[in-house]
Amino acid sequence: MHIINTSNDISNLQERGKISKLLAQHLEKKLIVLNHALEPETRRDEFSLGIHGPFCILEKGDRNLSSIGLPESLAEIMPEWVGRLVVGDEVYYVLYVMANNDFVIQVYLPDNIVEGAIRLWLSEQPLEEEGGADDAILPDMPY
Repeated sequence: MHIINTSNDISNLQERGKISKLLAQHLEKKLIVLNHALEPETRRDEFSLGIHGPFCILEKGDRNLSSIGLPESLAEIMPEWVGRLVVGDEVYYVLYVMANNDFVIQVYLPDNIVEGAIRLWLSEQPLEEEGGADDAILPDMPY
């Protein structure tokens, strides 16, 4: 699991080949929007999602989500809403989990690791299409 709180986290993951350039661009744009909305007085290089809720990218084999303050199992998560993001040839489900009004964890679940009951559950959810890296200001972003 990759936990992202800052622009530097995004850059490090991209440099290490853990996320694609397109996903990095999407996350960076989303971080900028959140910076302006939540802490407009904070410089971009100093902004952190730490007190607002991180972006978390799951990988195959991730089983315990308690390190990000969620129930251990993905099957136990009760998101407020679910988005679907297409960036290049990658598809992610974005689970928005609200701990409280000020803290939202955004869990990025790659489609290629979704199996069984989780895939069935996702197929039953109303999915909001999210803007990809090519969108100028991410107008459809729910958060």
